[in-house]
Amino acid sequence: MSSLYCSICGRPVYPTVHFKDHYTVDYYVEVTGDTEQATITSNEQDKPDTIYLKLLAPKEIVTCADCRKKSLK
Repeated sequence: MSSLYCSICGRPVYPTVHFKDHYTVDYYVEVTGDTEQATITSNEQDKPDTIYLKLLAPKEIVTCADCRKKSLK
């Protein structure tokens, strides 16, 4: 029995199955959440500072292969 369920449709998802010449992926885990802008100051004078989005509260979303295909269309 699967302990993971799709966050979109709710169906149970199963681990990747490996065969001799291919594999089957049933789900993907995506990470999202609240962010804030942050800056890394460059130590070199001629290089600009790096600005990025810092992930504050990560949230994992499990998406089954069927829902992922629909979202990519």
